[in-house]
Amino acid sequence: MAIELNKVSFQYGEKNILKELSFNFEEGRSYVLLGRSGIGKSTLLSLLKGFEKPATGEIIYQKTTPEAVEIVFQELFLFPWQTVFQGVELPLKIQRLPKDKRREKVNSLLAELGLAEFKEQYPAALSGGQKQRVAMARGLVTNPDYLLLDEPTSSLDQETKEMAQELILREQQKRKNTLITVTHDIEEAAYLGEIILIMAAGQLQVVESPVFQLENRREDLAFYEFCIHLRALLKGARHE
Repeated sequence: MAIELNKVSFQYGEKNILKELSFNFEEGRSYVLLGRSGIGKSTLLSLLKGFEKPATGEIIYQKTTPEAVEIVFQELFLFPWQTVFQGVELPLKIQRLPKDKRREKVNSLLAELGLAEFKEQYPAALSGGQKQRVAMARGLVTNPDYLLLDEPTSSLDQETKEMAQELILREQQKRKNTLITVTHDIEEAAYLGEIILIMAAGQLQVVESPVFQLENRREDLAFYEFCIHLRALLKGARHE
């Protein structure tokens, strides 16, 4: 299973976002797209999901489909008139899954993510971290092959952000799906990324993380040395 970009180019008007980009997103790995705002990270997610089409080149889905790709946007898009249960259930209703199976899947996932007690609450009554978990649940409920997260923790305080990051990785490793996270936060990239993709000038610089397998990496000096290395690479990419 893989999603392959084969010489993909994309423009907004006269602005080149991607330039003959080739890359293979492999099954079961955790990727992070790191780069400055406006460089095209979210656009790449939209291309992978199929919301946008390449100007040239092709996106090849190997043993998967765009329908098996779910995306969680930075804005979360939780409808204020839907309860937590209804919001998470929505993708299953779109798939026309029978009501009893929908109820079973949603209740199981809400319990797993610590949201069962909030299932009749509306978004206005939830904290930022709870809203993020609801959005994650909605992305996970269809058990996608690829889960795309667009700046998933940008609106959270530091403690809640770290808890959300731990949840994101725990769920990815449990399900063995492919995770692609967009961020401009270097520590988040170093924590979530097995492979960090620094985006600049329409291309990707590939960085394999030397600390991803460390169990308590936030407590290890090597983690912060890697953050310094990423910061230098990102600074260099900005001047290319």
